[in-house]
Formats: sequence, structure tokens, C-alpha cells
Amino acid sequence: MKEPTFLYGLDLEELTRLAAEHQWPAYRARQIAQWLYRKHIASWDEAKNIPAELPKALGPQWVLRALEFEEASDSAQHESVKFLFKTRDGMLLESVLIAQRDRRTVCVSTQLGCKIGCIFCASGKGKFGRNLTAGEIVEQVAWIEKKNGQPVTNIVFMGVGEPLDNFEATMKALKILQAPWGFGLSSRRITVSTSGITPKIVEFVRRSEGRVRLSVSLHSSDDKRRTELVPVNKKYPLADLERTLRQIHMTLKRDITFEYTLIDGVNDSDEEARGVVRLARPLQAKVNVIPYNPIREMKFRTPSPQTVERFAGVLEKSGVRVTVRRTAGQDINAACGQLRLDRGK
Repeated sequence: MKEPTFLYGLDLEELTRLAAEHQWPAYRARQIAQWLYRKHIASWDEAKNIPAELPKALGPQWVLRALEFEEASDSAQHESVKFLFKTRDGMLLESVLIAQRDRRTVCVSTQLGCKIGCIFCASGKGKFGRNLTAGEIVEQVAWIEKKNGQPVTNIVFMGVGEPLDNFEATMKALKILQAPWGFGLSSRRITVSTSGITPKIVEFVRRSEGRVRLSVSLHSSDDKRRTELVPVNKKYPLADLERTLRQIHMTLKRDITFEYTLIDGVNDSDEEARGVVRLARPLQAKVNVIPYNPIREMKFRTPSPQTVERFAGVLEKSGVRVTVRRTAGQDINAACGQLRLDRGK
């Protein structure tokens, strides 16, 4: 049997071609886009102004959604909800909704598993599955908006997977999320995080015209230690990353954020903090300090509040903008670094 083709993930140009192939009026393409990306339909029965003949004309090969909603787990503080979805090939993926005051941020996954292999992160501990399609990426947002009953205000590409290792699907998902015929989100409300694949960073900034926010997972200012923590540093060392980010900063004058997972006794020294200052200050970059979230089978420890305060203080006193991320969703394994492909581990 032929593999189905999914409507979620098609852009307006592709929907327009589909309409032309079936000799439908051109406006049908925009109507379908609205039902997909604004109304988040799961069935053609919900699309009130679409004739019943249209899905019949498409036939069984064309399917609306690629993901099935499995379950949602609410954290004790009701700040985070972890959503579990099943793909058509039977694999599971996780996304997180973080609700704080008037912000509703969705953390989306871009891969089933992760090849980067950061040693403190749960996402890469299982076997790598595959890249997600653009449709599977935006469907996470659609399902969460539909289940939550409120529009999402922000999106972060910080779930399972390295977004720039699934480059074309990430770029297409960004197009759908920002387009007026799509989700219509402001580019400044979307952040893409990367472990530091420098050639792809350059291409990402060029293709997104520097509008989408860029976040770099730093985790150490020492080249040797960063290679131990983030193995991709061996291929794209700190010197290359720093040079790339300086060029981006000089040409586009866009904000860059460094994500820094602070691990007790590993990367929490004053020397490390001064190294972060050396990297961040010329870029006018903000540093987001993330106290390590514990993972059952790992030996790493969460730093004390005093250690976090001391580390952040070194940055602040040196004129670097710094925030300390509040831990949310730890009890449901939905906090930073805790998402994984395989449930129950």
C-alpha cells in the first residue's frame, strides 16, 4: 500500500498546486491553510466551508494529520504540561507547554532521538529514530493549541533533537509558523536552539534573514570540557563558533542567547564564568543559566542555589545580561534536558 501524504506541513504554494491539479478555485488553497493552521482541524467534518466532494476527490492517500495525540501530563505546579504523540510509524515523541502569566510557550521536538549526544541530556540516550517532517513539527503546536484551548504565544525549538541537523524540515516549519496564511506568529516569538553546527548556523541566519531568535547551547567556555559535554564541539570547536557568531553579530546586529546548563562540580567554577564573559560580552549576548535537572541514570548533580547565584553574579558584575531559568516540569520529566524518545526510562 502506498504511503499516505499528509496535508499538515504543506505550504501555501503546495496547496495552490494541489488545488490547480484538481481544478478547484484558487481560493480553496488559502481556505485549507486556514483550517489546518488556524483552526487545527483533525477531521474534514470540522471544515464547514469545504465541500464534501473535496476530500473524496483527494482520496485515501491524502491524510490530514501525521500525529496521534496519546496523553498529557500536568506538573504539580500547573506550569508545564508534557504532551505525548504517536507517529504513523508507531514512534513516540514529546512536546511541552509552559504557561507563565500571559505567556504560553511550546517546546517542540525536531527529531526522534538526537545524534548530538550531550552527556548530561536524556534526549540522546536512546537509539536515534529519524528526522521529523515539517508537518510533524507544526502539528505539535496545532495539537497543543487545540487541547489547551488557548493560542500559543511563543515557540522554542528546544525539545528532542538538534533543529539544524534536520535543517530543511525546520526551515519549512518556521515558514508555516510565521506566515500570515499559517499560524501567523511573530518571528521574534520563535527561538531556534542549536548545539553549534556552525555551517548550518550561517545558513539558518541567511534563510531566516536574522529574524528568528538564535540560541546556542554553550555549557562550557573551555574547549576540552565542552567537547566532553557536547561532542559536536570536536567537529565545530569554540573558536569556530565564536568566529561565526561574531560575524553574525556584526552584520545583523541581532540578539544571541547562550544556554548554559550549570552542573555541580563540572562547569560551575569562577574560571568557567569568566570564560563565558569573554565569549558573551563582545556579542552583547544574553546568558540563560539553567540549573541541571536530574536524570535517573546519570551521575550529575544539581548545583546549590548559592552556586547558581555565585556563577550568575560573576556574569552580571562583568556587564553580561543573565537570567536564571526557573525549573518547571521536573516532576513529569518535562524540564530542560529531561525529554527523551523512549518512555519509561
